[in-house]
Amino acid sequence: MTLKSEEKGLKKTIYQALRDKALKPDDEFYVDVYKMPDCPDPIDKLRDHIEFTDFESVQFFSGFRGSGKTTELLRLKQDLEESGYFVVYADALKYINPADEIDITDLLIVLAGAFSDAIEENANVKKDLQHESYWTRIYNYLKNTNLELTEITPRAGIGRTGVAGAEVAFKVALQTTPSFRKKLQEHLKNRIGELKKEVDLFFEDGVKAIKSALSEETQVVFIFDSLEQIRGSLFNDKAVIESVEQVFSQHFKMLKMPYVHLIYTVPPWLKFVMKNPVTRIEVLPCVKHWEKDNRLKSHDAGKDKFRQIIVKRFGEEGFKTFFGADWNSKNKTEADKLIDLCGGHFRDLLSLLREAVLEANDFPITAKEIEHAISSVRSTFLPISKEDALLLSEIEKTHSSALNDENTGRLAKLLDTHLVLYFKNGEEWYDIHPLIREEVNKIVKQIESEKAKLESEKAK
Repeated sequence: MTLKSEEKGLKKTIYQALRDKALKPDDEFYVDVYKMPDCPDPIDKLRDHIEFTDFESVQFFSGFRGSGKTTELLRLKQDLEESGYFVVYADALKYINPADEIDITDLLIVLAGAFSDAIEENANVKKDLQHESYWTRIYNYLKNTNLELTEITPRAGIGRTGVAGAEVAFKVALQTTPSFRKKLQEHLKNRIGELKKEVDLFFEDGVKAIKSALSEETQVVFIFDSLEQIRGSLFNDKAVIESVEQVFSQHFKMLKMPYVHLIYTVPPWLKFVMKNPVTRIEVLPCVKHWEKDNRLKSHDAGKDKFRQIIVKRFGEEGFKTFFGADWNSKNKTEADKLIDLCGGHFRDLLSLLREAVLEANDFPITAKEIEHAISSVRSTFLPISKEDALLLSEIEKTHSSALNDENTGRLAKLLDTHLVLYFKNGEEWYDIHPLIREEVNKIVKQIESEKAKLESEKAK
């Protein structure tokens, strides 16, 4: 059946409301999913640590892609600002390439540069910041150490001249030119202590400017987001993992900045590879929809949070029109099928809903159209290799990470692509994504059948 114009308009409105983007706490679509009795709020822990620590601290925070990490950090930012903190937020992806290895020299430079950019955006603070930006400082510092900056070209300065053009060109080269980063790392490897002092001095000046503009009692929080997206490629993933572990473990003391509470978002797999943990990593878990030891037993509080997410995007009338029932109806709606299969991931729920909207040729949507939407999203998780299937099967049976020295990279990839799910309610546990359970079991049975056939032939 062809949709009427008003129905097609509703479909368009709903589809646009399902865009995947970070939300601020006051956004109309925001749902406080971590406010549940048996799910300690990880943001509360971050905030408490800051409030209970004098002047400066370092915390590691992480979340898998689509877990709502940035949305929750924006909630933390708002909470802290309402309590009188001055909160600086920066996106690391504006300064680094997530596909490349990272070095402590890179991180120190971009950390100070990002802090510089952020506080200069505040008119009141910029007025009290008497010194040049960090990019000017580091550029002049490197020139004084006789480093040839040939990669910094006028063209990269995007039409600017002089020092301003050099600043822009320096940032561009740092993010996009591996040869420049390597040269920088080599040049500074015996000057790391000196570089750290330069960085510390800039942070001290920045904090002084903030306190001068606001008040001496103001405490500063710096959230450096998106570092968790450092993941390398098929060709360098091992080297990238080792570089991240080295920076956040061996150089932990250098990650502290004077008079600043720092929150680094780190890759979630760091907790598996860090040989000598230097601090706790707060990882944002999936929202639990079933019980660890009984998958058939529903976790109603978690599922209800996801129903709220859907109704906020669809609207109550839109939900009823699209699914054919009230959102809080005791009768299970087609929306619950999508909730059951999203694995407690916001992004996967939004993907399932968007596909359902595209599939719907009439209102309410039919069960067949829902199945088509599910199949479409499931296909994005496939194919699964035999090696992955065996590891996934073990995780499904044991609810452990099944981590060993040989499968760190494989486990990191499976967590990153949502094939493995991470939960935390009192204890950590793991499961595999509902969308792939049947496929994993099918592959494992095939492996076992082939193995049995080989052993039978050998026995003859």
